[in-house]
Amino acid sequence: MIKDPFKQPKQVLVFNGAYVLIAIVRSLHSAAEFSGNNLQAISFCCTGKYVATGGFYFRHAHPDIEIEVSDLDTLKLQDYDRMCGEARRYFTVREMAHKRQAFEQRRKEIKNLLKHKDDEE
Repeated sequence: MIKDPFKQPKQVLVFNGAYVLIAIVRSLHSAAEFSGNNLQAISFCCTGKYVATGGFYFRHAHPDIEIEVSDLDTLKLQDYDRMCGEARRYFTVREMAHKRQAFEQRRKEIKNLLKHKDDEE
């Protein structure tokens, strides 16, 4: 049997700073596009190396746990981690709000720098 050189994408669950499931996306790439976050940072969040990035928590969808559209806006991160048998660290809602705000501020600054650079050329 020939092994496929490409891995199948794993679904990614996106939780907001208040620990609520806000999106179910197809892959790490889709999660990066959705959130505007760095793909590697999202991957590190999914594997537990990072707690969160850009004001969001990310998890790979566990193959033994069925997530449905009805779970959006209701499933809590801590409950999902418990179902997966994971013990993870979390930031407070306040800390996550500050992290999200700082992330958005950095994105605006970068966008402005790029705009000014384009205007000069």
